[in-house]
Amino acid sequence: MSIILKYIIVFILFTSYMYSKEIRIGMSADFSGQISYLGNNMKIGIQSYLNKINKTSEYKYKLISYDDRYNPLQASLNVRKLIEKDKVIALLGNLGTPTANVVLPILNEHKILLFGAYSGGNVLREINENNYVFNYRASYSQEAYNIVLNLIKQGLKPKEIAIFTQNDTYGDSGYSGVIKAYRELGITDLNKIAHARYTKDTLNIESGLSKLLDYDVDFKAIVMVSVNKPFVKFINFAKEDFPNVKFFALSPLNSASLIKNKIKFSKDIFITQVVPMLDNNLPIIKEYKKDLKESFPDIEANLISFEGYVVGKLFVESLKDLSKDKLNSKNILDELYKFNKIDIGLGFTSAFSSRSHQYTNKVWLTTIDGEKLKEIKWSEIFKK
Repeated sequence: MSIILKYIIVFILFTSYMYSKEIRIGMSADFSGQISYLGNNMKIGIQSYLNKINKTSEYKYKLISYDDRYNPLQASLNVRKLIEKDKVIALLGNLGTPTANVVLPILNEHKILLFGAYSGGNVLREINENNYVFNYRASYSQEAYNIVLNLIKQGLKPKEIAIFTQNDTYGDSGYSGVIKAYRELGITDLNKIAHARYTKDTLNIESGLSKLLDYDVDFKAIVMVSVNKPFVKFINFAKEDFPNVKFFALSPLNSASLIKNKIKFSKDIFITQVVPMLDNNLPIIKEYKKDLKESFPDIEANLISFEGYVVGKLFVESLKDLSKDKLNSKNILDELYKFNKIDIGLGFTSAFSSRSHQYTNKVWLTTIDGEKLKEIKWSEIFKK
C-alpha cells in the first residue's frame, strides 16, 4: 500500500470519527431581510452558548443555518435541506410565524424537533397537531392578553383601547390574546373592539389609522402587533390625532433600533418582553454576557441574543442526561417529556410535559428611558 493511499485512508477514518462526534443542529431565519436583526441576534445567542459547551464536551454541537429572508417558501426549502442533506437532529431558534406555518408539516413528516423558535404564534402551540414543537417563550397571544388585562386594571375602559395589527399570522396571534382578555371581561361583541390592520411588508398604515379615527374615540392606549418601520410611521401619524395616547408593542419590536434612532414620543412607548432585563442580577445574565464577549467581542448584549442564549442553554440542559450517541428525534422527545423542573439561571423552575410544550408564560413590561430600555411597573404607566 502506498504512503499516499495510507494518508487517504487515515484522513477518511479521522473525518468519519469527527463526524460521529458532531451533533448537528439546524436553523432557518431571516439573516438579511426586514427583520434580520432578530435572526442574526438569535443565532449569535445560540452560538455563544454552544461555543462554551464545545470547549469541554467530547461531542461538538454544530449549528448549520440558512437565510430565508422571512419568506415561507425559502424557509420550507431550507428546512428540507437541513433535514435531508445536512442530517440535523433538531431545529433550534427558527424565526417567524408565517414561515413556521409552512415548516411544521415538514417537521411532522420527518418527525424532527423544532425547539425554541423566535415566534409567539399560536400555531406553534397547538400540541395535538404539532407534537414536535417545544417553545421557550410566552406566546404573542399571551403578551397581548397581558397588556389588555393590565390596562383595564389601571382603570382604562375597553372602548379606550384600540388594536392595530399586521395582517398575517403574527398579527392574528396577538389579536387572539386581545379577544381572550375581552371575553374574560364579559365582552363578546367583537364589533365593539376598535381594530385596524396594515399590510405585511408595507408602510401602508394610513387606511388602518383612518379606520380607527372613524370610531370617534379619544383612545388612551393602542396595542400594536407590528414590526419596526410601520410602527414608527404609525405613531408619528397617530400622535397628531391622539396626542395623549400611549402605544404598547410586543417583544419582536427592535427596541435597540428605536433607541439608536432617537424615536419621537419614546416616553409613550411600552414594550412587553419574554426575557428579564439585562441589568437584573441573575446567574444566566452574567453567564450570557461573559460568553457573548468571548465569542462575539464586537457585539453589544441585547434581549434578542439573550433569548437565543437562553434557548441554547435550555436545549442542552434538557438533554444532558441523554447519551450523546443516542440523540435522535424519538429519544429527544422522550427526554423532554420526562426531565425534572430546572432553573437555568432565570430565577424560577419549569419543565416540559406531554401537556405543556412551553417553558415559561412570563412577560416583562419595559419602556424607553433616555438611551436604554428599562423595566417598568404597570402602575407607573399613566404617571409618566
